[in-house]
Amino acid sequence: MFLRGAGGVAVALPFLESLRRRGAARAAGPGGARLVVFFTCNGVNVESFFPATPGPLTEASLMESALQPLTAYADKLLVPRGMHMVPKGWGHDPGTAGNDHAMGMGHKLTAQALDPDTLFARGVSVDQFAAARLNDDGRPSLTLSVGWRHTNWLGHISYAGPGMPVTPEGNPWLTYQDLMGLGGLDEQAKQRIAVRRQSVLDLVEDEFKALKAKNLGQADRVKLEMHADSIRDLELDMLGNGLVACALDPARAAEIEAVDPDSVLLDDHFKAIGRMQLDILAMAIACGATRVATIQWGSGSGGPIYRWDGMDHEYNHHKLSHGNTEDDDSGDEVPGHLDMLTQIDRWHAEQFKHLLDRLSAYEEGGGTVLDRSAVVWMNELSDGKVHSYLDLPLVIAGGADGYLKQGHYLDLLDGRDPWDLPYPHNRLLITLLNAVGCTDDDGGPVTKFGRSGLEEGEYAELRA
Repeated sequence: MFLRGAGGVAVALPFLESLRRRGAARAAGPGGARLVVFFTCNGVNVESFFPATPGPLTEASLMESALQPLTAYADKLLVPRGMHMVPKGWGHDPGTAGNDHAMGMGHKLTAQALDPDTLFARGVSVDQFAAARLNDDGRPSLTLSVGWRHTNWLGHISYAGPGMPVTPEGNPWLTYQDLMGLGGLDEQAKQRIAVRRQSVLDLVEDEFKALKAKNLGQADRVKLEMHADSIRDLELDMLGNGLVACALDPARAAEIEAVDPDSVLLDDHFKAIGRMQLDILAMAIACGATRVATIQWGSGSGGPIYRWDGMDHEYNHHKLSHGNTEDDDSGDEVPGHLDMLTQIDRWHAEQFKHLLDRLSAYEEGGGTVLDRSAVVWMNELSDGKVHSYLDLPLVIAGGADGYLKQGHYLDLLDGRDPWDLPYPHNRLLITLLNAVGCTDDDGGPVTKFGRSGLEEGEYAELRA
């Protein structure tokens, strides 16, 4: 292990083939299949989100869609179209509670109805279910967020159990401290590290040198240096955005100490914070700190005002999803709002690509960490204007070590009426759990997940 944190949580070295004992079974940690959920809110512009024609994905087929930034990963993507949320939206299921936004947030990872008293989901979410089975000691999924979010049911997608929402961490410096084992240090100790301009790498310098002195293969040497570079780059990136008291002079450290931590939630920091969270997530996944993670962008019935990367919007994401200047639709129509939604969808695709880039940078077992992962992009809604729970926008990257089909855009409906509701999304969750090696309580494949009475079994259409 490279850096050990409190409670056994660690940012470990990437798996080094040179140090693996011949014939030894691979232990829990780096090397197993991983599950990552990339979650966005308020729906998409359905007309421009999907590729034009079902079939093999190519750069050309992605170019005219909002998924255009993902062209380099065309052969590693699976885009299944035609699934609907369960329990259903619009009050179409007996026993459901909450408005469409609350259901979109609470149902997606749990496939459970909301408690009518609290509006929190009545069951465990797929990420926490998987983490309990895949992580050492069953530790929870790494649960992150970006930007301002509601503190109620509209701001939670992950659940440890019925009525037990898991609050995501939105501050990358706090996330990083926990992973690096710095969370237990008092503020004076952190300031001493800052004044001495130390990296966390300095704390394990001797061990790092001793490891490099071993008879490592060339590939492992490159991997080891890349891991160290990744940590240094992450520290410098956070330093440049004024979030980390590492390598700071005392005056700068004092200035940072005085910053309101809520500033990380401001729209102006949305992109920078998001990239930091993605880098930390990828490193934690690749290095064995966790095999399961979620990252939530914004909040249901909320979201930032996008004013960067060529966007200069006047209204926040939720208002644009309705094409109206007011959240309750009492205002005026926003001219060109569909084009703005496409811009936002494409920007999210760029962030998804950044995550795939980071996971692909870690080589492992003849492939990459991405190859051994299932990275699924999900959304609270489909068409945000009508709060649709049909035709969910879904993108899966990585084959989970050969389990999942890749390089395809699948129109599951294939001409069928979507109101037949033939493809409930809980079966996608079942498929993902099996893809990353989860089992049921009896040690067999997972066959059901979510609310009692839902259709069971995985989707053969998504299997390689």
